[in-house]
Amino acid sequence: MSLYIMEEIMKRMNTRIACGVLAASLMMGVAGCSNAPEVDGTQVVATVNEEEITLGLASYILRDQQAQTMDYYEMFSQNYGMDMSGISIWDEEAEDGTTYGEQAKTQVMDSLKSMYALKLHAADYDVELTEEEQAKITETAKVFIEKNDDKVLKALGVSESDIAEYLSLVTLEHKLYAPVVADVDTKVSEKEANQTLITMSRISIEGTETDEDGNTIPLTEEELAEKKELAQQVLDAVKAEDNIAEADMNAIAESISEDFITTVPSFTTAGSEDDVLDKAVIEAALKVKDGELVPTVVEGEKAYFVVRMDAYFDEESTETKKATIIATRQQEAYEAKLAEWVEAMEMTVNEDVWAQVKLTDSQPFVYKDEKAE
Repeated sequence: MSLYIMEEIMKRMNTRIACGVLAASLMMGVAGCSNAPEVDGTQVVATVNEEEITLGLASYILRDQQAQTMDYYEMFSQNYGMDMSGISIWDEEAEDGTTYGEQAKTQVMDSLKSMYALKLHAADYDVELTEEEQAKITETAKVFIEKNDDKVLKALGVSESDIAEYLSLVTLEHKLYAPVVADVDTKVSEKEANQTLITMSRISIEGTETDEDGNTIPLTEEELAEKKELAQQVLDAVKAEDNIAEADMNAIAESISEDFITTVPSFTTAGSEDDVLDKAVIEAALKVKDGELVPTVVEGEKAYFVVRMDAYFDEESTETKKATIIATRQQEAYEAKLAEWVEAMEMTVNEDVWAQVKLTDSQPFVYKDEKAE
């Protein structure tokens, strides 16, 4: 398996999505491999600020992440037509010499430290579990134990109290986000947010062949001229429409060449380093009015473009941009505060105990199809 795919998988594992118990479903059925050894989950695997963490809790989180990742990998494989059989995942070594299974175990300990940091500071924001939430947690933990056979539970080393603790931690995590980011500035200037909407038909001018060294062979002047002529044909055809502002540029471009890709992107009106559109496109679009075509073919770095200005100020795109800016600020503030709390905490891991749980290709854990609310 490629390093790129494994890196994408590990990113997913390292990005925990907090979800409230009452708002999300918990995967109840877990299927473990037949040769997975039993785990004594009552052992203390780590201590955080004198609070003991059981091996059962850590083991469950690891297997849950393992199963999530296998779900993601299977989807990835199906989308790209890859054959999963016989492929090494967890035993494969990363660039630092550790296996991806070992990295995942380290990430579980990092996640636990973060969750207990949040638990420790919940009272600072008057955040606590309600009686309803506690009751739901107790009920869900009980159902989880009932839904899994004894062999799987012993391989996980997990108890009902471990599941209840896990659900308590993620529920507090979910509830803490809003109060932690409550003071984040939600004012967004027009210069930051205002969005311009365009329609553009693009034809690539990058070469498609490589030389013996693997370098892309640039198109010849003649080939470039042919590409530009196709773009000019699209431009002329759109110009000939009775209503240019409503013309179907996608249909027009495709009727001339299947090599055209037509999209309706937006960009920050005042200019932004975050914009990914070709600068030549942005500069050309800002010179015409709403509903007008850029009068000539736009020559970009890697393509020729036919461009129409749809809306110098697009309200919907602008509101979306504002929301994105605010969400980014909040996420950054949350992560900074959490990092501060984690830095101030002490965590001791009992490596001998943690070594009893291994994440390898020979010990797969996956979700059953069954879910319970």
